[in-house]
Amino acid sequence: MSNDEGAIPDFLRMDQPVSSDPANTKKTGDWHGWPTKDMRPVTLTDNEGRTVRIRTPVMDLEGLITPTHLHYTVQHFAVPPVVESAAWELKVCGEVKTPLTLNFDQLRRFPARSVRTVMECSGSDATFFEYFKGEGPKPSRTQEGMILSASEWTGVPLAAVLHEAGLTAKSLYVRAEGNDLGLPPTAAPGTRPFYYDKGLPIEKALHPDTILAWAQNGQLLEHLHGAPVRLLVPGWSGNWSVKWLAKLEVTEREPDCWYHYQFYYYGTSPDDPDRELITTIEVKSIIIQPNDDTETLSPGIHMIRGYAWSGAGAIDQVEVSVDGGETWHSAHIEQPRERFMWVRWSYRWDARRRGSYTLMSRATDEIGRVQSHEPRYNNMRKNFSAIVGHSVTIE
Repeated sequence: MSNDEGAIPDFLRMDQPVSSDPANTKKTGDWHGWPTKDMRPVTLTDNEGRTVRIRTPVMDLEGLITPTHLHYTVQHFAVPPVVESAAWELKVCGEVKTPLTLNFDQLRRFPARSVRTVMECSGSDATFFEYFKGEGPKPSRTQEGMILSASEWTGVPLAAVLHEAGLTAKSLYVRAEGNDLGLPPTAAPGTRPFYYDKGLPIEKALHPDTILAWAQNGQLLEHLHGAPVRLLVPGWSGNWSVKWLAKLEVTEREPDCWYHYQFYYYGTSPDDPDRELITTIEVKSIIIQPNDDTETLSPGIHMIRGYAWSGAGAIDQVEVSVDGGETWHSAHIEQPRERFMWVRWSYRWDARRRGSYTLMSRATDEIGRVQSHEPRYNNMRKNFSAIVGHSVTIE
């Protein structure tokens, strides 16, 4: 046997100082005979103690799929009453040849499709805008959680339903309407309550991965995640994926949805004539280990780990800096790399020299978009995606 055959790689040798792994920390919870690591989301409840909003503990996740009970939830209006699948109907109307009304069973007769995608709220990390301007402390993603998750969704392509109804030359937008009724706090006086809605351009509506989802992570949808059926628009900010879907209206002109140019837009002010509708998720990466509450580490070999994602294409490269962006090093990207999913990445850091370090990560997607050092400032504080440094001391 040669000296190389069966040799232990340097980074696994026991005589090298190796850091402790947070995954092996104390395990608690209802473990039914075996210990488990407790992961709890940050939640907001209503007056009856029911969860209505969830922030995901991204810093504690392992793997690509976010467990359903940890997947973030946001809604602008009150959570609507439960509609059982047997009583649910979807109306398809407007600029179509044959208006349809489909029940749950009829929808499930279309050929199904499963789509794995990361989903991010446009308001995720919004408080970092103030931090970058020097107007506030650095937020803690570890303590506050994130409005960011990833799931496998199963349903029928929206295109199949639209083709069944029959499109025309005037079928240019699809207005999706949910069953959640309300009124925005900033709506003009006299505005009547309306159902949450979004207006997809027909190109995105016909994308094969834009689906009407009835299942999440192998189970029928839970009510808080949009049951019985929700729209799923992968690659675009989460506000496009209308929950509690009740109506699809095909139109010739872009629908005047309140949550377009009055809320989810880029602009310098509400009166900015160049307001731009927010659609595609920006290219972004975060470091989850060491997490952003870690201030000191012992000297040794440390694994820097994180996630990277983009709504415009699969992640092509992730780089890591330990000196505040002066130099960058290629990180290892774990497989699989999927079009709409985030990737996990890792970098082996030889941190045996004591001192202060600033850790950063930078992602590039397959169409060449590179994560920016400066956020795209806008008065709505949406789609923060800039590189955030995290200082640690080796002592």
